[in-house]
Amino acid sequence: MKIIFLDFDGVLDTAYYDLMLVKEGKEECDQYGVKFDPSCVACLRQIVEETGARIVVSSTWKAMMDYSDFQTMWRDRELPGSVIDTTPNVQGKRGEEIAAWLNECQEPCRYAIVDDLDGSNFLNEQIEHLFVVNPWNGLDEETSRRIIAHLNAE
Repeated sequence: MKIIFLDFDGVLDTAYYDLMLVKEGKEECDQYGVKFDPSCVACLRQIVEETGARIVVSSTWKAMMDYSDFQTMWRDRELPGSVIDTTPNVQGKRGEEIAAWLNECQEPCRYAIVDDLDGSNFLNEQIEHLFVVNPWNGLDEETSRRIIAHLNAE
């Protein structure tokens, strides 16, 4: 099974897109929260289509929404792939939440962590799976290509 541990703020919700919406006088939010940058969503779509990866939400949004809310948002916003779970709430680093999810998973996983947090927020054994994006423009084509290669590696 291929898994993307996905953060939202800084990855799909970018500072650039937020600024563009404000400049154009458009709403920044919908009923779920801040709108996602369409170029980042397109990159996520490419990753999902080329790898068949499923999404586990590692974003702090899980404090405001539950699993069913994410599924509804995914459908309503026509986002790519499927959200199959969220990481558990664990005290400490985000990497500890990911480790807890992996420990509970019943099958072997090839995974990528897509986040704007640096490596200090993750465990040493997760660094080779970590793809850090710039929160200004979020998930981009170059990072997407690297994630695809990583997930599709044998």
